[in-house]
Amino acid sequence: MTDTSPILKMPYIQPSQAQKHVTHNEALRLLDAIVQLVVLTHDQNSPPATPEEGGSYLVAENGQAAWAGQDQNIAVFSDAAWRFIVPKEGWVAQVAGKDNEVVFDGSVWRARRLGNVEGLGIGADYDAYNRMVVSSDAVLLNNAGAGHQVKVNKATAADTASLVFQTGFSGRAELGLVNDDDFALKVSSDGVVWTEALRVDGATGQVTTGVAGWREVLTGPRSFFVDAIQGSDTGSGMGQASDAFASLSRALAAALGLDTGGHDITIEIAPGTYALAEVLSVGTGLIGGGKLIIQGNSADPDAATIEATERAIVVSSGQVLLRRVRLQNSSTANAVVTVARHGEVILDEVTFGPAGGHMDIAGGRVVLGGGYAIKGGAAYHLRVSEVGLYDGSAQPVTLQDIPSFSDAYINCSEGSVARISGQGFTGNATGKRYDLSTNGVIVAGGNTLPGDMAGTTQTGGQYA
Repeated sequence: MTDTSPILKMPYIQPSQAQKHVTHNEALRLLDAIVQLVVLTHDQNSPPATPEEGGSYLVAENGQAAWAGQDQNIAVFSDAAWRFIVPKEGWVAQVAGKDNEVVFDGSVWRARRLGNVEGLGIGADYDAYNRMVVSSDAVLLNNAGAGHQVKVNKATAADTASLVFQTGFSGRAELGLVNDDDFALKVSSDGVVWTEALRVDGATGQVTTGVAGWREVLTGPRSFFVDAIQGSDTGSGMGQASDAFASLSRALAAALGLDTGGHDITIEIAPGTYALAEVLSVGTGLIGGGKLIIQGNSADPDAATIEATERAIVVSSGQVLLRRVRLQNSSTANAVVTVARHGEVILDEVTFGPAGGHMDIAGGRVVLGGGYAIKGGAAYHLRVSEVGLYDGSAQPVTLQDIPSFSDAYINCSEGSVARISGQGFTGNATGKRYDLSTNGVIVAGGNTLPGDMAGTTQTGGQYA
């Protein structure tokens, strides 16, 4: 038989041993120091100036003075002397007054850590599915001096990474990545039938919602694309070809459904003919300001044709820029473009084809950002009424194939103004040059309007 125990090295009482109490007391001293181990410090490497009788300490690295060479050992002050005990791997010590434990890993004492545990229950029991359960009035996740992140990770896009909010353990709302990489918010009244309230496209950032009246606020310009051949009205319209919308009405609805935040929205039209099933009506303008731009994507304005049976575009509020598109209708009376009070249309390199009328400005405003072409006749090219304004801004107008105007090239009345001073005309037309009435004013500046018949003036009209 050995003289000491194999683990704690406590001395055994030997047969026929004299003074057996000495051996017994030494073993008791070891047990007194080790059992329910509580140390006064675990992070100092020199003995205290006035150690407590029976006090235990863990010697930190680079032991000094009486603790020299005793790194990581347990120092016990007993009978006015230091005794040292070599710990074994797995020993646990409670640090007095600090509510924490340290564990000896075979080399150093470390703060106890939870790692790779099967489950954790705080105030409740965990189960095989809910590996961590917290039953509490609140849970606080605080920063360690700066920011703080909570991460919810999933293995593949088809998996789910979400937060579920419940009533009586029945789901009522879910927020996160559900079966794809789009960010979504879903709600339910019974935990069975779910309704998607909000979705943010993971690739484009586009926001869609099932909640009426909610608008995405733009942080920069937005473009929608229209392709009558390859597009689809079920998509986002934010890409070309198959990613584009198929119809102008769908693109306009998408534009008017946004809060622009002061940015412009452009509808890019691929080459083709767009036969309108309904009028493109801009009745409220763009929420948030900004300009609506409708433009062809070709240098040839005739490549993208907007065609209607009656009115094609009606602007009664806001600002719309028409650029590099052909406009025409099959009406015998209605204009292809109508601009009502509070509306403004800017023309830039457009083409007017055959129509009942080309432009009807009823209290609104049309200005030129560039020249345009007239390639088809109408009852009138321009009708300005109700104190409306046409500003030619010295931009050129090209007439092809001698278009005919059965009423007049310009009909101006009711205190309206048509400025053509400095505007250049190329080509010829047939019909009356103008018809002025009820204080309408044409500022010609010496220009001669297209037509082969003299204009007429009545009831206060002025041709200057």
